[in-house]
Amino acid sequence: MRGRKLAAVAGVVWLLAGCAIGDIRRPPPRPPTPAPATTHAGFETRAGQIPAPPSFHLQQVEFVDQALGYALFARCGSGSAAPGPAETCSAAIVRTDDGGRTWHQAYNPSPAAKGFQLEADRQRLVLYADPAGYYVSRDLGVTYEFVGDDVGAVRGFHGDYQVLLDGNRSQVVRVDADGKPTPTRAQPDVPSLRAVGSALHWLFAAGVDGNGRPVTAVSNDQGATWRQVPVGGSSGRIGGLAITVDRDGTYAWLIGQTDLISWPDLWFFDGQGWRSMGATAHPDRFTSAVPLQDASLAVTTPERPGLVAGGAFQWVDWPIGGCHLRMLADGTLFCAAGAVNWLGVGRPGDWKWIRVLVGNE
Repeated sequence: MRGRKLAAVAGVVWLLAGCAIGDIRRPPPRPPTPAPATTHAGFETRAGQIPAPPSFHLQQVEFVDQALGYALFARCGSGSAAPGPAETCSAAIVRTDDGGRTWHQAYNPSPAAKGFQLEADRQRLVLYADPAGYYVSRDLGVTYEFVGDDVGAVRGFHGDYQVLLDGNRSQVVRVDADGKPTPTRAQPDVPSLRAVGSALHWLFAAGVDGNGRPVTAVSNDQGATWRQVPVGGSSGRIGGLAITVDRDGTYAWLIGQTDLISWPDLWFFDGQGWRSMGATAHPDRFTSAVPLQDASLAVTTPERPGLVAGGAFQWVDWPIGGCHLRMLADGTLFCAAGAVNWLGVGRPGDWKWIRVLVGNE
């Protein structure tokens, strides 16, 4: 459960790290039509004991991969999960190293704050305590370094390339290992820049014109030069844009939303531009999407999950509900929904699901 983002990043950006730009003569293949999904609704349940006081309320669960995860619990002055105007909160952080079978207490360096937020990868655990700032741990929450309001502490979690708002201007920047942003040598000629994404051979940028239609550009030299590419068949009412790429860096999708709940417009990058991808029989509502390595798009909706593949939508019998789906660094699917969290381990067409229960109430 991500909640609000802590970095000063403009727009909704779904990114995949790793951007070795290759030969422009090698466009990504056209999306194949995968065989019907063969999935299994059975799942394992893990409910390890949580070493947090019973009066603390679950605020957030973050998994880094299928083994390492963190959970944040908080208690405010009134005993509620959220502070009143004159209250502060205390927090407890717990960690699992075995995918939720067992949990261990981690250190909380900030005894009181108006609110807390976690972000993590294999190298770092970052705690934001409002209004003090960021605490960074490099030993799984044993010790921390206080870095104040330096948003570089969390910027690196959001991808190698990001949209950064500098005054009234949005720029494409590359982020180094320390979270320092550097603008690309050239900037894409797109209005109202909203999203960037990186694939094996391409760097993408997308914005929205005054009529609500997406305008996109691509680079095959890490942003030294850009060229605009067409976007086929837009509704002209796009508000939010996201670019998402599978973990192998092969298949890129552009997702345009008119609002937060309706089914979005979908495009697939075919090497020349963004080709509109139909989804026959799709539902009316939409929650999240993750591209898979077989060129399909895994989708969650308030009803149940499904796949977009070969121009059609199909429901799948995964046990997850309308949670927000994302892919972790090791290829595990993670879907967080409060105290009920899901890990999907396997490969497209054959996922094993694990329900991880996190709560002490």
